[in-house]
Amino acid sequence: MTLSSKSPSAIRLLFYLICSYFVSIVLILIGLISQSVYWLLFDSFGRHEKRTRRKLIWQNNQENNEYNVIIVGTGFSGLGAAIKLNQIGMQNYILLERSAHLGGTWYANQYPGCACDVPSNLYSFSFEPNPNWSYYFGRQPEIYEYLNHCADKYHVRQHIHFNTTVTQLKWLEDRQLWEVTTGSNNEEKVFYSRSVILGTGPLSSAAYPTDIKGIDKFEGEMCHTAKWNKSFDFVNKRVAVIGTGASAIQVVPEIQQMNVSQLLVFQRTPPWVVPRIDRRVTNFEKRLFAYFPILQKLIRRCIYWSRESYILSFVYRWPIHYMIQQLVQHNLNGEVKDLELRNKVTPTWTLGCKRVLVTSDWYPALQKPNVKLITNRIREIKAHSIVTHDGDEYPVDIIIWSTGFETQKFGIPIYGINKCSLDEEWSETMKAYRGVTIPNYPNLFLLLGPNSRLGHSSVIIMLEAQLKYLKEIFIYMNENNVRSVSVKQSAYDKYNQWLQSKLKQTVWRSGGCQSWYQNANGDVTTIWPDFTWIYRSLLRNFDYENYIIQKEHQ
Repeated sequence: MTLSSKSPSAIRLLFYLICSYFVSIVLILIGLISQSVYWLLFDSFGRHEKRTRRKLIWQNNQENNEYNVIIVGTGFSGLGAAIKLNQIGMQNYILLERSAHLGGTWYANQYPGCACDVPSNLYSFSFEPNPNWSYYFGRQPEIYEYLNHCADKYHVRQHIHFNTTVTQLKWLEDRQLWEVTTGSNNEEKVFYSRSVILGTGPLSSAAYPTDIKGIDKFEGEMCHTAKWNKSFDFVNKRVAVIGTGASAIQVVPEIQQMNVSQLLVFQRTPPWVVPRIDRRVTNFEKRLFAYFPILQKLIRRCIYWSRESYILSFVYRWPIHYMIQQLVQHNLNGEVKDLELRNKVTPTWTLGCKRVLVTSDWYPALQKPNVKLITNRIREIKAHSIVTHDGDEYPVDIIIWSTGFETQKFGIPIYGINKCSLDEEWSETMKAYRGVTIPNYPNLFLLLGPNSRLGHSSVIIMLEAQLKYLKEIFIYMNENNVRSVSVKQSAYDKYNQWLQSKLKQTVWRSGGCQSWYQNANGDVTTIWPDFTWIYRSLLRNFDYENYIIQKEHQ
């Protein structure tokens, strides 16, 4: 589909803007009223506090490295899981972290300009608001600091085994345990656990193009944005950034200002870009949030409900989608005056099909005299240059790969009942029940698993829904003397059939693009296709009737 780059009239644009704000405001009001009614019916008079303060009696048997739960990863998912285990009185657990620091993707990604594209008040735990955010959109160092604060405040750090890489998970049917094989300092160590929570997240393993020859032949300096090398000196260097996704639109404006002699940006497909309406948070606001936390909670809820309004556009394809796309196109036209460059940066697919990128620096950076956007595909990397398919050769000193993550593969070999392999199970497509469980893998729980991520809001919302679900599962197991739970194949199949049917008409499936949201067949394996409050309601209680329940000593 070819989109017109001509902007509508000013009056029509104003009408579109008013309509988009009106829809957002109405949904905020409906959402706030609904939440208030829900609180009155279900959570008022101390009922919420009573549920959250439940403590259970756990058997603490650490003989032979046996634990109740092993958590893999220490980003938002892993730390959030550990905090919930602490809340229900479980201490017999550990977290396994492959690096020397906690934080997951927010430790790994330290490239210049790294920031979150979701407002700080929404991209944080609801139970641990931070009144001291410096910006409306959080920067990497501050998010990393926030995660360290959470680990210390909730006494998680002492449970973490750093520099420990999980190399295999295997279910031992005779013992009803998971055998967790790890590598640390070139030594293999095995742990055993009743349950395993995978908090590795979707953005943990850097991806490189497989269709470009000669990557290993390059003799200059090279790194991926997810493995940033702080020793690089960019002054007077010829730099190539490969990719124009979420990391590239942040790192390119920063590199451009480092006195590089030339910055080449290699683009396969242009992204839709919206301005980042960002500012510093004043000290007065910080004090106000600290003294009156309810104000920050109200702001969080307003941001949440305004983001939910995007579902009307992306999933239900209301006319508001066309209006928003016209506004975004108008912004592009105003930012990029050169027609040749404008054509290069104008997407040919529907807004939202790929992740909409948030920045006010991308278009200005591309128009700087030392920056050149190249849209011819790369054929080969040579010792000191990059060659495109049309035969052009570009000498470079430094290559920055901004090519995303392995979102359609899982990096740990996992073997369930009868030695079934998750790698084989997911060879064609990744699936899970409610993004959390898989048949024949008892007591294995995914966090932010297939079809539980978002293209419009904060994944922390989905994560907290899953953490509540896991909490309910562990409570059920403890109170009913249950050794293991495994989702039924019938429930798993029915749920995933409904998901893919729901996804067919969404912008992520029918928007005319190929993205990391999709597998090789075009099926969307990452995105939840509806309002997040629907997902939260689905995971409010443990639906034990959809699981195979194995009792103790059975």
